Amino acid sequence: MKKVLYAMPISAIQKEALSALTGLSFIFADRKEISDQDLTEAQIVIGNLSKEQLQKCTSLEWIQLDSAGCNHVLWLNDTIAITTASGAYGPAIAEHMIGCTLMVMKNLMRYEKQAPDWTNLGAVRTLDHSTVCSVGTGDIGSAFLSRMHMLGSRTIGVRRTLHDLPEWMDVQYTMENMDEALAQSDVIALSLPETAETIHMFDSRRMHKMKKGSILINVGRGSAIVTDDLIEMAKEKWFSGICLDVTDPEPLPRNNALWNQENVYITPHISGKCNGEGTFERIAAIIYHNLKHYLAGEPLEHTVSRTRQY
Repeated sequence: MKKVLYAMPISAIQKEALSALTGLSFIFADRKEISDQDLTEAQIVIGNLSKEQLQKCTSLEWIQLDSAGCNHVLWLNDTIAITTASGAYGPAIAEHMIGCTLMVMKNLMRYEKQAPDWTNLGAVRTLDHSTVCSVGTGDIGSAFLSRMHMLGSRTIGVRRTLHDLPEWMDVQYTMENMDEALAQSDVIALSLPETAETIHMFDSRRMHKMKKGSILINVGRGSAIVTDDLIEMAKEKWFSGICLDVTDPEPLPRNNALWNQENVYITPHISGKCNGEGTFERIAAIIYHNLKHYLAGEPLEHTVSRTRQY
C-alpha cells in the first residue's frame, strides 16, 4: 500500500474517486498544516510543497505538482519522478493573453485614463491584420496561437525543434533563428519555462530586434527578460504595450521602476492558478489519470526531463 500525501484543495467528488483506487492510502491535508510524520512517510506527494517540507520527505518516490512549472523542485534526487500539471492552464492563460492584446491594441486603458473626456484617440490595429508570435509552443503557447489564428491573425511559433506544422500555425522557427520571427511580429508572447537556456534570453539586444510599436507579453517566467533592460525599453517607448504576469524578481518590489512606466501593465502571476473556470477540474483529471497510470505500471504523463529542465 503506497502512502499518498494529497496537499492541495479537493472536492468531495474527487476525494471519493481517489479513495476508490486500490493500492493507495491517502492523507488529505492542508499544505500549511502537514505533520513531520506525514512528510516522512509519504511515498507520493500531490501538490506543491515548500523546499523545507520536501527535504523531510525521505520516502518520496514521485511528486505530482499542481503547477506547470517545475524549476523549484529540480534539486530533488533524480531517482524521484517529477510530473507537472502541464495541459491544465492553457485555456485560461491564453484568454488572459488575448485580453492583454486587445487592451493595448484598442487603447482601452488610455480611454479609461482619459475619462470622462470624450476624445477619439484615433486608429487602432486589428487582429486580422496582425502577426502574432509565441516564443514557446507548449500547452500555453499553442492555446494562444490557435485562438489567435481563429481570430484571423497570422501566427508564428518559435520552438526548440521543428515539427509538422499544425493548422493554426502559419510559420515556425527554431530558437536559433528567433530574431527573424521577432522582427516581423506585432505581438510577441513569451510562455517559456525557466531553464539555463531561457534565463535572460531577452536582453536589450534581442528586444531591439522586435518591431517598434509591437506588444510584448510574458506569462512564462520573469527571468526570461532582463528587468533593467526592459525598464530602459519602456522609457524608450519601444513597445506600444508591455504586459507582464510574471516578473523578475517576483513579487515585483513596490519601488521597482516598471510600476511607473507608461503602457506597462502588470498582474501578480494570476493568469493561471485556479482562477479560470475549469482549471481546477483539469488539474484534478491529470492527477487522477497519473495515479491510475502509476497503479497499472504505465508511464506517467507530463514527466519532467532533468536534461531539458521541464
